[in-house]
Amino acid sequence: MAATDWTQANIEKTRKPTRSLTALSWQYPNEGVIKINTDGCRKGEDGRIAAGGVLRDSSGQWMRGFAVNLGVGQVLEAELWGIYLGLKLAWDIGCSAVVLESDSATAVHLLNKNVEDLHHLATMLWGCKDYINKNWICSIHHVYRECNMVANKLAELGSCLSWVCQLFRTLLIVLGPF
Repeated sequence: MAATDWTQANIEKTRKPTRSLTALSWQYPNEGVIKINTDGCRKGEDGRIAAGGVLRDSSGQWMRGFAVNLGVGQVLEAELWGIYLGLKLAWDIGCSAVVLESDSATAVHLLNKNVEDLHHLATMLWGCKDYINKNWICSIHHVYRECNMVANKLAELGSCLSWVCQLFRTLLIVLGPF
């Protein structure tokens, strides 16, 4: 009996879990909600960072976009700048309900918990949280990179800019890699 139990226990451990393929794509927000997608990137050996983002309405229509060169820093810093600028832009144009999506699980995790005063990016996190806690409906979620491609391209564009934040009121069509 013990030998049978041991065999069964080991058979269960060696079975591979069932895998399935899931198509990943950007999802429309609910009616009346603006979706903000943001991204940050780090390019080159010199550590240049940039951020970008896009605001779209519930029908998926482009509302605003941005790309910014941030100088030199860490990729998490770029991700947080993207989140901060996306929230600021949405607040400034009068949005009342937003969902922000980022492909940085670390940034989303840090923004959804209490941050220690000693965290090296505490000031950036507090700036983002100030916008999250304003008088509006605001939530922050992690998404996979495949669901965040427009923001990714805008962040890459930001890395090509010379020390400026570029705002886009109309749809920006980018062909090919930067």
